[in-house]
Amino acid sequence: MAQSQPGHPVHIEGHTILHQAGEQEEYNFTGTGQLVQLGETIYLRFNEQNESPAVPVTYKIDGDESLRISRRGESHLTLHLEPGRRTNNVDVTPYGKLELAAETTSLQLAIDLEQRTGSIAADYQIFTDGTEVGNHQIRLHFYP
Repeated sequence: MAQSQPGHPVHIEGHTILHQAGEQEEYNFTGTGQLVQLGETIYLRFNEQNESPAVPVTYKIDGDESLRISRRGESHLTLHLEPGRRTNNVDVTPYGKLELAAETTSLQLAIDLEQRTGSIAADYQIFTDGTEVGNHQIRLHFYP
């Protein structure tokens, strides 16, 4: 097992495109966060400033083909993305628990731990009760 390393501060630039109900929304964000390696797992933690108050977000990267995104704002979303697989997920909202499925069409993870740089690109669809309700794209870059 690899040695755990302390977190490193990084700058983050992100762009998200959401297609839902015939509408398109785009969000850009920049900020700072922490890059942490625990064993073979890499974590990227930051606060997303698109909402007030800021929303804590964690990207958990396991290998080349697994990304878990956790957002802890008004709702508590945990989303697991793996290419070619439909995963079951949960969004806990103030109105109750919403069961979601995510189908990842593309996931590209390019991380250089020594340089503390990387990029994450994910394209995926969200389904509820077997019906597609959204098509999402995430592009995120980080650097020292």
